[in-house]
Amino acid sequence: MPQCVSVLGQLTRRVSVAFVLGSSAMSTIAVGTLSAQSAISTAKPGRNPSQPIDEEYTRKIKEYTTEPFFLSSLVDYMPAAKGIPTPTAVLGDIAGAPNKLPYSKEVYEYMRLLAKSTPRVRVFSIGTTEEGR
Repeated sequence: MPQCVSVLGQLTRRVSVAFVLGSSAMSTIAVGTLSAQSAISTAKPGRNPSQPIDEEYTRKIKEYTTEPFFLSSLVDYMPAAKGIPTPTAVLGDIAGAPNKLPYSKEVYEYMRLLAKSTPRVRVFSIGTTEEGR
């Protein structure tokens, strides 16, 4: 988010400079920049309503969450996609289930399963743990 704010700040400064210069080409760029900034400011976070969700997993998220203020529209559901496993496939329950603390080995296994399931996930091993694993 700080990068986004920084970029918007730079764009705003460029728009100001463009209007001072008065060039028609610069004015066109400035108008495009202003409309892009407007689109960013009106965007709302959350799930795309057309995106399918895993109903069972989503139900458990809401059941296991102790207070409603811990949830937001960004984390209160599990997207469903054909061929993409949920953490239940490896952990046996949802991530964060009560009285279930997964071993790091299980978490790594799930991440590697995701990497095998989609090109959008890549897993890199960058070292060992403090216990040499």
